[in-house]
Amino acid sequence: MSFTPEDFPDFVEAVHGYRPFPWQDAYLKQAAETGEWRDLDVPTGLGKTSLIDIWLFLLAWQCATGLERSVPLRLFFVVDRRLVVDQAHEHACTVQHALHGASYGSLTGRVAQALRELSGESTALEAVRMRGGVDWASRWLRSPVQPAVITSTVDQYGSRLLFRGYHTSPRMRPIDAALCGTDALLAVDEAHIALPLLTTAADCTAYQQTASHRDFGRRGVQVVSLSATGAADPARPRHSITRADRQHPVAGNRLNAQRRLTLWDASTLAKNSALAFAQAAEQAMDVMLPLVARPVLGVIANTIRTARATFQRLSARDDIDLVLLTGRCRGEDRERLLNSRQLRELFQGISADRDRPLVVVATQTVEVGVDVSFAGLISENAAAAALIQRLGRLDRTGAFPWAPAVVIRAAAPDPQDIPVYGPAAHATWEWLTSHAPLTTCAEDLQHSLHKGLVINPAMLPALLADTETASLNVPVPRIPVLHRTLLDSWTRTSPTPVPDQPTAPFLHGLSTTPEDVQVLWRSDLPTLGGQPDWEKWAARMAQVPPHPGETVAIPARQLRRFLTQPTADDTTSDLEGAPDAEAPTAAKKHQTMAPALRYDDRDNQWIPATGPRDIRPGSIVVLPSHYSGHDAYGWTGTPGDPVVDLADFPPLTDSAPTRLDAGPLALLGGFDEATAQAATTAITRASKKLLAGEDDESITDIIHQLLDRLLGLLPAADSGPPTPGSYTVDLHQRLSQLRTITAWDTAADGRSARRGHAILDATDPSRLLLVPARPKGDRVERTAGVNDDDADGSSLTRPVGLAQHGKAVAARAADFAVRLGLPTALVAAVETGAHAHDCGKHHPRFQCMLCAGDRLLAESLDEPLAKSGMDPADHTGRRRAARLANWHPELRHEALSALAVQEWLATNPDLAQGLDADLVLHLVASHHGHARPLLPPVTDPNPVDVTCLMPDQQHVTVNSAAMGTDWTGPDRFKALNRRYGPWGLALLEAVVRLADMACSEEGS
Repeated sequence: MSFTPEDFPDFVEAVHGYRPFPWQDAYLKQAAETGEWRDLDVPTGLGKTSLIDIWLFLLAWQCATGLERSVPLRLFFVVDRRLVVDQAHEHACTVQHALHGASYGSLTGRVAQALRELSGESTALEAVRMRGGVDWASRWLRSPVQPAVITSTVDQYGSRLLFRGYHTSPRMRPIDAALCGTDALLAVDEAHIALPLLTTAADCTAYQQTASHRDFGRRGVQVVSLSATGAADPARPRHSITRADRQHPVAGNRLNAQRRLTLWDASTLAKNSALAFAQAAEQAMDVMLPLVARPVLGVIANTIRTARATFQRLSARDDIDLVLLTGRCRGEDRERLLNSRQLRELFQGISADRDRPLVVVATQTVEVGVDVSFAGLISENAAAAALIQRLGRLDRTGAFPWAPAVVIRAAAPDPQDIPVYGPAAHATWEWLTSHAPLTTCAEDLQHSLHKGLVINPAMLPALLADTETASLNVPVPRIPVLHRTLLDSWTRTSPTPVPDQPTAPFLHGLSTTPEDVQVLWRSDLPTLGGQPDWEKWAARMAQVPPHPGETVAIPARQLRRFLTQPTADDTTSDLEGAPDAEAPTAAKKHQTMAPALRYDDRDNQWIPATGPRDIRPGSIVVLPSHYSGHDAYGWTGTPGDPVVDLADFPPLTDSAPTRLDAGPLALLGGFDEATAQAATTAITRASKKLLAGEDDESITDIIHQLLDRLLGLLPAADSGPPTPGSYTVDLHQRLSQLRTITAWDTAADGRSARRGHAILDATDPSRLLLVPARPKGDRVERTAGVNDDDADGSSLTRPVGLAQHGKAVAARAADFAVRLGLPTALVAAVETGAHAHDCGKHHPRFQCMLCAGDRLLAESLDEPLAKSGMDPADHTGRRRAARLANWHPELRHEALSALAVQEWLATNPDLAQGLDADLVLHLVASHHGHARPLLPPVTDPNPVDVTCLMPDQQHVTVNSAAMGTDWTGPDRFKALNRRYGPWGLALLEAVVRLADMACSEEGS
């Protein structure tokens, strides 16, 4: 069942249907022989994403042959773009599906089996995509030993590496840091423009190597940079193409593609550079289309403003099909756009006899990670590296006799006036004018296209040989030094230090704008006397929390500008961490701003944002839909039509609610005023009947009649490809699914788990929520934002005994530790901590809470409970149970568990011998993400003696009066960070916590 590196070409062919290029096969053999991950200096179009195949095959090979594993478990593929299409993710999904469906005994099947034996999981490979939003608010891997490919932006990966994951729960940040910072291979695409991240990641690995425990000194991040425009660090060993690649029939065509570049100075066409580019782009398009081999053109602008101006100008034409691509777009809108007919056709390849040409207007988002091939390209002038990337989308396969490209200078000659790229773009233009033909009008352009400068990977080195390339590119930002004291402060995730150092300078350099905020729109935010009803705004957001598909990442400064000056031009680019095109202005304390809602992750609540200073980088902001600012193609930054509210279309889960409210329904269904009023009338009539509890009709009949009425108001459903911006079909499907539920109730507690239930609002009968039924015994799906913060989270809807749960978590954690290759002593410490982690739940009032507040039931239990069996989605019922049991919400059962473990180990020195007692104590105290370094300073208001059953069946009695903060925690936390390294300690915590979550979901 074994295989060797010589089998790699056969594996690639079995998975993808083609053989690898020579450089790919050579890279794998070099990595297998030396264990070294060299930087890749490979032209675009030659398959740098094949690093995924190389990493995966080497990992499986080491496991199958019994070699000591040196290949990391996780590959992070990072790009500094707001991705429209993530080619790396699609590549990883292809591999994942091939492994899943591979037949036993085939080469692919043997690779899959080796990976399954490594992880102990049924899935050979996980493919995870992280592009912002709240994707990482909960677990994104079930196991710390699961092989995975994670595609991410610089911000999403880097912030988690530094224990400050954007838009995540503070208590989940240690798990994210552990998975990002240990046993990881970091591949940074176009790394020359992500040097701050590379530097910071290298610093993190260096600090991890200082761990006094030798095994953890080698558990850091290995970094490999991928570039088509030169090595990020010339001092590092690199791997490049060879003569064999140049002579390869496929690679050779790509290296020698006949891309001919012509320049056009259009700066005099209009005073506004965006309008000048739009006008020139249209004229260039008219010249190009009759000449190209395929009817498909790409038009690439430097800013969203310029791209939209071009899109608007071309939209008036009826002789072309037009698409706009920007990276700053909500996930749901992006998926609809990518699944539209035009883009699916583009990705598959445009036919030469297409009826109408397809023109794709885009920003920098297509420079990296998009496998498309244009027959002609029109680009705004930019820095050399950006232009080279854009040219990589022109005749990508080398299939055309020639492919024209026009670079347009639309801004005035002053270098400072060039958006985003400034002097670098000016220097690039000056260099190009000495090599390529220059025109000043459309009439001359037609004669110049065939005489354009040939720029392809084969010619580029000679062209740049005598040029000082530093001036042609944006200067490397100043990168701050990651001091140990700063790292120590970041490891403190609970409580978070105040003030807290932002991570953005360590990911993008010092000369950057503040990091992004996540923005979403809701149409059901009521007003009171013309002012926001803040209490209802917060209640409705808590009722239907945000999900990744409805959020978009916007620079904090740009959002402030939109809310204070809605008519200002949007100069946002699609580059992460790029300086704002406008000079920063200080937020005035009393400056008028349209009110919004902001999520405060420190206090876990929604709070008003009424001034510019309330728009804080890294936060989640909710805007009323009528503010506009976003359309089917992404962020606009200007007033316009109301934004469609997408709260009802999260990833499908058993308990995802659907709001029946005329506001969201009107936007989703495209209702006119009369239809919206009819929907309001129908909902109000049904709600009043349900509130009154009338006997002549059942609850189910009333809800079915309402759904039938709403379905009747919708236009006829269309089964064709999704149309950007239209959700009528989706709404029809959602309401139809709800109509198939045969039993409805108005109760919202766990007892209605086999029925759908309607949540009513007595103060607003024009609105109700429908929550689908969950079949009996089904697992509760973890949705974004649901994690192990709650004392009784992540469980099946049935009770679980405390002893059974402790044994199950101990066994799972020990299995994780063994598969990670941890030393025997550490496996024992992890197993002991996992076994004892919940012993504090013996507290009688905690048991009362697990029995829904029923004290008599709690006292009559045959054995203590670890899980109540209550519906985790029923937050109201759980809060009521805590109140009836007199259990303070901030009182932590793990504090009592830690006291019991401390007493147990102190009175059993023989048991403690060979164990790291401090580690065991910390793993117990931190198993819900607290105690880094302090538990919440809340003491038991009614102390009692609690007798806890320990892993060796010994009983230990402690008094709950000592449940408050353990002031020895900070010193212990500091010592453990030195012993195992910051990411090593987080990994040990993650082993216990992920085991706990998995067993809780499965019912132990």
